[in-house]
Amino acid sequence: MIESQVLETVTKAARLPLRRWSEQYPGYQAMGTLCSYVPQELIHAAGYCPVRLRGTSMPLRQVDAHLQSYTCALCRSTLDQLLGGELDVLTGTVFSHTCDTMQAEADLWRANSSPAHFVDSIMQPANLGAPSARPYLVAELRRFAERLASFSGRAVPDSTLRASIALYDETRRLVRSLQAARGRLSATAFFAILDAAQRMPREQFNPLLSQLLAELETEPPDAGQRQAENLPRLFLVGAVLDEPRLLELIEDLGARIVGDDLCSASRHFLDEVGTEGDPIEALANYYLRRPPCPTKYHPEHDPGRWLLDQANGVRASGIVFTLEKFCDPHAFDYALVRPQLEQAGMPYLLLEMEQIPSLEALRTRLQAFVEML
Repeated sequence: MIESQVLETVTKAARLPLRRWSEQYPGYQAMGTLCSYVPQELIHAAGYCPVRLRGTSMPLRQVDAHLQSYTCALCRSTLDQLLGGELDVLTGTVFSHTCDTMQAEADLWRANSSPAHFVDSIMQPANLGAPSARPYLVAELRRFAERLASFSGRAVPDSTLRASIALYDETRRLVRSLQAARGRLSATAFFAILDAAQRMPREQFNPLLSQLLAELETEPPDAGQRQAENLPRLFLVGAVLDEPRLLELIEDLGARIVGDDLCSASRHFLDEVGTEGDPIEALANYYLRRPPCPTKYHPEHDPGRWLLDQANGVRASGIVFTLEKFCDPHAFDYALVRPQLEQAGMPYLLLEMEQIPSLEALRTRLQAFVEML
């Protein structure tokens, strides 16, 4: 696999502890997000840098007094980081109402952060195909823009928002090019790049990814890459994947990750917004036409067909669901798509991910699946 100074820089950025974020990026103000349904372009246009918050496998210390043990690891871990002071670097945090736990976390965030910390929730429509969805979402995005302007003390003109949209659309185009070249990267490196895109200022990330893509184009395939073409090809599905050791485990077992539909990875970079017309309306249109995640519904979207089309498009041998324990929306979606996978003859494996996972248990199940393939 390629060795690159640019790749090393990006990987370090993906793993940078958030408490050191301001040291690494002086002149920027970080604003946390927890979902790809949060309009990052509006946050950026208001003068802040959106930073995706992620869970960790570190022992939890204070969150049990606020959230039950049967809530998901992402919510518990990020709230624990806030309570422990690790997120003091953030100017604010923006949530999206995707589930009851996430909404409860938003309320707990308000109660346990300083009065100067900006907290808001984007209330995206649940039924994206409803006649009222578009006017409602346009109004909600305008409300959010006004709250940001009130907090920052400056308005967000359309020209500034269009420039932010263009910057973030550039990232989406670059990530599509990276996906086409992912065979030249280890799974750990590929997902680290996508993590870095969600944590670095895009003004710094985009030139680095452009440079890395140029290096990948000139890098001839080595024997290991040619051999990898014959390995079992896995497609990952789930919400967030906060356990990078799983990626190493899959490759150690002799399989190759050829695609994903993870909310914290490729799904985050689907499609483009565009800069034509009213930028708020362009953002609303973007969220309404994207293939919905399991927290949303569209009458014309068939999640099983969508998943099979994605997996078949990259010639996947099997699908691995990395289900966050206690994540009801993704658990219900798994139950919906499973019959279609069985009917199509697509092998699949469900891995229930915990905040501190048992890697040996995961290894045993993955090894049996890979050997079957």
